[in-house]
Amino acid sequence: MKNLLIIIILFINAQCASQNTTKMNSNNNISVNITPGQGKNLLNGVVSSILTITNNSTQDISILLFYPNPNDLSFTSSSPLIKIKDRQWNDSERSAPIKIGAGKSYQATYFLNRYFNFLQEGEISMQYNLDLFVAADGGSPKSSAYHGTFNIKVVRGSKDEVYQQILNYQNNLKSDHPSLKKEAEEALLYLAAGSEN
Repeated sequence: MKNLLIIIILFINAQCASQNTTKMNSNNNISVNITPGQGKNLLNGVVSSILTITNNSTQDISILLFYPNPNDLSFTSSSPLIKIKDRQWNDSERSAPIKIGAGKSYQATYFLNRYFNFLQEGEISMQYNLDLFVAADGGSPKSSAYHGTFNIKVVRGSKDEVYQQILNYQNNLKSDHPSLKKEAEEALLYLAAGSEN
């Protein structure tokens, strides 16, 4: 009887462990990728990256992706071409859930000027870490961690190239899309700081 009770307890524990593993791996159908931003990344201008989140599952999901996101998204690099800035925590993060349909992707731009001072032009290898809150339709959000690497090429821009960056982001300030306006506001801060150096 005692042996039977032990076997039953072990079986229940095994079932619970199996269920926990399934839950922990429930976000395996979500892929995260970071690539260099479109256009040139300028040493004396803005250096951007594009975060792409793809829902490879057969059901819709919702994610919480803050902007800017210094708490949940971090970058590191051992390159001598850059200097890592002190991490600025955001004490009042707010974000509405972003819905991603089955088989669809969502993209957001993050400026690497927030994380680094760029000292010289060249090819830079970077690592990223992202804690992402994901919820299946109707479920509660759960945090999953994603890590990866990417290379980015930084070049010294001409006055015309820097001026074109400024014009592009000034135009985006007039956008009806809130995220484009936020990105433009942040980019123009870095462009203004670059012009003072």
